[in-house]
Amino acid sequence: MPTIYANSEDGTILSLDTSGWSGARDATSGDIDYSTNTSFINAVMARKARGTRYFVNRAFFSFNTSGISVTPSEATLKIYGLTNNTADFFVVKANYGGTLEVADIDAIVGWSNSGVDNEGNVTKYSSEITSWSTSGYNDITLNSTALSDMSSLDDFQVCLIESTHDLRNVAPTAAPRIGMYFADQSSTSKDPYIDYTEGEEEEESVTSNSVFFGTNF
Repeated sequence: MPTIYANSEDGTILSLDTSGWSGARDATSGDIDYSTNTSFINAVMARKARGTRYFVNRAFFSFNTSGISVTPSEATLKIYGLTNNTADFFVVKANYGGTLEVADIDAIVGWSNSGVDNEGNVTKYSSEITSWSTSGYNDITLNSTALSDMSSLDDFQVCLIESTHDLRNVAPTAAPRIGMYFADQSSTSKDPYIDYTEGEEEEESVTSNSVFFGTNF
């Protein structure tokens, strides 16, 4: 089973606003770039702090899939958890170019910053994840849309987005969050990666029309 490790351009982008939920959630640029972190305890989060202060954290990952030309038959995204485990989330399609930076807080394919429920706008790569281990790898099954994109894209990029509040635009009253490790770890022992099963190439159907010439005797 082949393995693809995440590129170093992964991490979390944080958006915060002191005046209300929409300012943090619908921002077109984040406030802090955690793309060089080896890990982060609040990698995916939708948080209400004191008063009208809100935080939104989204985690992004990039994988080099240029060597995959045939759609895999199955694939599993594996992320090593850390500390917090209270947020539900989806893996969705992202597109943030070669370098992850604060401007990529909304680099989610189909995303709208117009204060709407984006569940029907984004491209989901997984079912909703509702449990999270903080002491080992979490296995996330990627769906058929993700499998197709793994073979058609050279740079397969995903975002992990909190689903109950951030994706659906429901202001939180607490601080659901999960922690995880990133590719900047000094070894690969806790790095994010994808395991996949190679698909089979379809054999071309060739019909040979033979013409026989006979001689009448």
